[in-house]
Amino acid sequence: MPRTRHLPVTAHRSLVTVAPSLLAVVVVLSVFLSLHDRLPARMATHIGPGGEADGFSGQGAFLAVTLTVLLGDAVLFGGLVHWIRTNPGAQRVLAVIGGAVAVLTGWLVTAVLLANADARDAASVTLPGLQAALAFGAAAVYAALGWVICGRVQETETASGPSAGASRLSLGDSETAVWSRATGSRVLPVTGALVLAAGLVVGITTGWLPALPLLITGAPLALLTGARVTADRRGITVTPTFASWPRLNVPLERIAEAGHRPVNPIRDFGGWGYRARPGASGIVLRSGDALSARLTTGSEFVVTVDDAATAAALLNTLADRERRTPAGG
Repeated sequence: MPRTRHLPVTAHRSLVTVAPSLLAVVVVLSVFLSLHDRLPARMATHIGPGGEADGFSGQGAFLAVTLTVLLGDAVLFGGLVHWIRTNPGAQRVLAVIGGAVAVLTGWLVTAVLLANADARDAASVTLPGLQAALAFGAAAVYAALGWVICGRVQETETASGPSAGASRLSLGDSETAVWSRATGSRVLPVTGALVLAAGLVVGITTGWLPALPLLITGAPLALLTGARVTADRRGITVTPTFASWPRLNVPLERIAEAGHRPVNPIRDFGGWGYRARPGASGIVLRSGDALSARLTTGSEFVVTVDDAATAAALLNTLADRERRTPAGG
């Protein structure tokens, strides 16, 4: 079975995610307390596209909502960065997004507080569009700096060479075998059907052109989220349940060793379907047991499927036979 060492959560990635939210909380509280006596009881809390106030609330409600959003950002993205630690690429992206969102939110809230200072009527409060541009600019700058601070995405390290402890099936030199199982997702077909239904409703009521994106998205989700996985002398072959194309094949000569391991789509690969990240790729349709093949390139290929241990044992036996057979024999 492939022996994989996953990249642990590093302190600087967590800091990139959480620090801006905590700093924004301190800044917003400091500005609010310093301006408290100069703020109207009914504050302008939302600025429309024209720069004029179009939403209002009390001071306490505005402060409570702001602090909840900032602390929620830290908890949500900090938790995701920790949970998705086995997928360093997605972890890096989430760390940067979480920090940038906090910078954007903190800047805009501070600008709104300053705009409300000394206002006699909250309806007269305005906020120049330059403030929004500066807020997005600050978030973009922080995202770029955070990306550098998080460091390069490191590939998963895998052990080299076949493992003598990997399971194998007992087959004679003249015997062969084929293993095949159907696998699929319960969530994705339902999602695809709902998207297709929404596309049909939009097409009938509004027009088929606006419905086209929904129909194009929903059809693959509804029809191509089941697959048949086959392990035999050709290696690993994955084909859609209701179609013969597209077919994915990993030849036996590319498989150094096969095994099985549990896979979580979000934590390990950032989603469902055909997934690829540094050091690993595969067909991930659900959580649970997966056939895991360490390739001769050092990367890993996985397919989520039941009874993966039997498929892995068969592949190891066939791969051993392939390596013993002389070229052209």
